[in-house]
Amino acid sequence: MELPPRQALIQLMLQLQRNGLALSQAYAARQTALELEKVVTVERLSSMEGVTTSLAVIAALEALVEEHRKLVQQWLVEATRQLVPVLEEHPEDQRKAISDGLTAALQAQLQHQHLSLQARGEWIDAARTIFRLAQRARERDPRVARSLFADEDDFEEAERQGERMDAASAVEHRLREQLAARMRARLAQFQPR
Repeated sequence: MELPPRQALIQLMLQLQRNGLALSQAYAARQTALELEKVVTVERLSSMEGVTTSLAVIAALEALVEEHRKLVQQWLVEATRQLVPVLEEHPEDQRKAISDGLTAALQAQLQHQHLSLQARGEWIDAARTIFRLAQRARERDPRVARSLFADEDDFEEAERQGERMDAASAVEHRLREQLAARMRARLAQFQPR
C-alpha cells in the first residue's frame, strides 16, 4: 500500500533524522573512546613518551573529524536524493513551501556541522601547540623535572592555548545542545496528532 505524499514525507524525514542521529552518536562514541580528557595532563606533558602518546591521539582525532565531515556530507547528499522524489509526489502548489522548509533544515545542518568541526579543529590546533611547546622543553633537556615548558613565554603560550581549547569545547557543547533541541522539535513536529 502506497502512503499518501504527506505521510511518505513524514516517514522519510523521521528515517533521515534517525540516521543523522545515529551518525552523530557514533562520532561522539568514537571521540569518547579516544579519552580526550587524558590528552592534556601533567603526566603526558612531562615526558617525551607522554607527548608522543597525546600527539598520536590528536592525530587520530583529526582523522576522525575528517571522516565524520565526509560521512555527514554523504548523509546530506543521500537525504536530498531521497527527498526529491517524495517532494515530486506533492501537489505543485505545496512543493515550494515544503522545499523551502527542507532547504532551510539542510542549510542549518550544514552550518551546524561547519561550526562544530571548526570548533573541534580549534581544539586540535591548540592541543597540538601545547604539545609542541612541551616537546621543545623535553628536547632541550629530557630529564627536566622542574617545568613542563622551556621558559615563561612557552608557559604563558600554553595557558593561552588551554583557554582556546576551553572556548572551543564550550562552543561544541552549546552546538550539541542546540542540535539536540532542534532534533527533538523536528521529531515532535512529525509525530501523529
